[in-house]
Amino acid sequence: MTSIRDWTLEQLKAGTAASFEHTITEAELDAFAALSGDRNPLHCDPAYGRAFGFRDRFAHGVLLGALVSRLIGMELPGRRSLLLSLRLDFVAPTFPGDTVTVQGHVESVHLEQRTVAIRLSITCAGETRLRGSALVLMSR
Repeated sequence: MTSIRDWTLEQLKAGTAASFEHTITEAELDAFAALSGDRNPLHCDPAYGRAFGFRDRFAHGVLLGALVSRLIGMELPGRRSLLLSLRLDFVAPTFPGDTVTVQGHVESVHLEQRTVAIRLSITCAGETRLRGSALVLMSR
């Protein structure tokens, strides 16, 4: 099992950050299409993606959102977190073989509400693919 970070609310401060890299695979695109039922040809058919003006088929935006879930649940804040809200902007497509960097930075900590606001981004070779924010409830 992958290790889970175990930040406490009191340890988190504005600027606390975490990140990881992940390479998007053909198999992940296929599995996500099967799991979600979203078989839009932009995500499933390379020829259709090219005909639409892209270099290939590309990942579902919410597949990138699943990487954000991994960041929140495993890295920042990790074990004690419950995702309350998520805002994601899908800025550019992500293709099979792309290695993305998933990043989160604590914007603010609210001790009374036991919540943490996190700024999110996913980049590939310096290009932003996703940006957003999350509000996370922290358990004791």
